[in-house]
Amino acid sequence: MSQAFSAAVPVRVWKVGGSLLTLPDLDRRLERAMRAVEPARPLIVVGGGEAADLVRRWDRLHRLGQEQAHWLALEALGLNERLLLELLDEAGRVSTRPEAERAWADGRLPVLHAVAFVAAEEGTAPVCLPHCWDVTSDSVAAWVAAVWPATELVLLKSTELPPGLSHAGAAERKLVDPWFPQAASHVAAIRWINLRADPTHVATLSASS
Repeated sequence: MSQAFSAAVPVRVWKVGGSLLTLPDLDRRLERAMRAVEPARPLIVVGGGEAADLVRRWDRLHRLGQEQAHWLALEALGLNERLLLELLDEAGRVSTRPEAERAWADGRLPVLHAVAFVAAEEGTAPVCLPHCWDVTSDSVAAWVAAVWPATELVLLKSTELPPGLSHAGAAERKLVDPWFPQAASHVAAIRWINLRADPTHVATLSASS
């Protein structure tokens, strides 16, 4: 997966679904997926999975409120980010664009420390990121792709994408969260890979049906 990139190469955000963290060969599948598309500077955003589900249970039990639950859920992503650092060769966690640029120049794979990036950027970002459970890591990844900015977002999932499905259609089927269509509208291109099936089969998630 090691490859040095210049600043002229476009950025592609890869969203690794939290459900994929149980794959024993996640590293090899991710590498195959990255090779299946044209070269770009990769930026990894990891999903919440079971860690975020725990925050949901805490919220129901302790009535934390959406603001506190939002930040706890983002903090929970940090656990999964640390796991990816252990699983992926030459991966390094980054919080800023300059840190990512250094990683790309050195041939390392940047894994975004999502809570730090969101906290630093959302005050001036042109794209809204509500603090509520309508926003999960899919919307966070789309938001990151929009504000970075990246030319594309690839969603790595555990399920297939039905043919011809739009952003809104995916939300209606609960394949992504309710806010995703709004965040995704600011991203030029979104693709979808069922990493549990064929990591080289790339589908397109359209802005409209």
